[in-house]
Amino acid sequence: MKLFIAVCLILCMPMILPAADLRSDVYTEAVISEDVTWRGSVLVRGFVVVAPQATLRIEPGTVVRFAKAAGQQLPNLVVQGRIHASGSIEQPIIFTADSASPSRGEWGGIVLISTEKRNQLDQCRIKYAQSGIDTRFSSVALNAVSIEQAETGVLSYDSVVQMNGTSVADSGTGIEIHTSEFEARDSTLSSCQRGALFYSSAVALSTVKITNNLQSGLEITDCRIKITGGDVSGNELGARIKGGEGQLLMTSFQRNKQTALHLLGSRIKIQRCLFADNSQDALRTEDGLALLLNNAFSANGGFNVYNAGSESVTARQNWWGATDQSTISRKMYDITRDKKAGIIVVYPWLNEKPQLMP
Repeated sequence: MKLFIAVCLILCMPMILPAADLRSDVYTEAVISEDVTWRGSVLVRGFVVVAPQATLRIEPGTVVRFAKAAGQQLPNLVVQGRIHASGSIEQPIIFTADSASPSRGEWGGIVLISTEKRNQLDQCRIKYAQSGIDTRFSSVALNAVSIEQAETGVLSYDSVVQMNGTSVADSGTGIEIHTSEFEARDSTLSSCQRGALFYSSAVALSTVKITNNLQSGLEITDCRIKITGGDVSGNELGARIKGGEGQLLMTSFQRNKQTALHLLGSRIKIQRCLFADNSQDALRTEDGLALLLNNAFSANGGFNVYNAGSESVTARQNWWGATDQSTISRKMYDITRDKKAGIIVVYPWLNEKPQLMP
């Protein structure tokens, strides 16, 4: 009889083990006060708070789902301590809504509050959040993270945010950064209502693609900026920079439906950039003493440069898609067309297209 029971248990083990694997760890309005590791499947009802002294580690392949608790507040993960979510290409970590048919903004997101520890997310997928990553007086590094169907992909106030190989797509706003230090490399913002919004921040973008956003690709106000090797293309409005200072280097502005680049009182050096095939004006400037050098302009539907301010624009040594003065002048809007406008200084110009990329 005992032998019969033992044989039955052995035969049933393959059935029992998978069933155990399907079980979720469930947290309902919980505070984590000591280090913990999540793996497998995790369900959060309401919220989880990681206390200042605690670290939350999440293993590759973990799926974290968020569901509302008794109230109507959106569920979220609040980090006051540290989060280290380390997925892999084969086994990314998933953060998503606990719903059969989720929609944009169905759960709150990952919120970092007053944590300057080494918070890091690698190879993670964040879907259907109100704000995928929301940082307040904190620091975080996002490596190969993708955010989809969010109201706002990354939202930052008074924080330090680093993005590498990260993408935000199909969201309301890709990233929105206030009074922060922000650096992004090899990242994409695409098919959002608005790609990126920066306010009073230090911004460094390197090989970042901002494409096919429905209202605007890039809006920058009162920032210190450096954009290198970027691509701002296929948006409704390409980029608008108000105030601030900095430089744009080796960046493409192509196929934007409205103005490709609009400067309002900005001290910007624009060098080795491409402005091509935009439906309206390539560059519109309203004072700020911008400098254009070694750029290439061609096949833009409006003016290559539209000087809407009273100050002069220095635009020597650029290629205008032509070599004769009359053709070049026809694509300029300045004092020759409007006595209230400043002059655009284009002579001497380049007779051939410069090398834009290294």
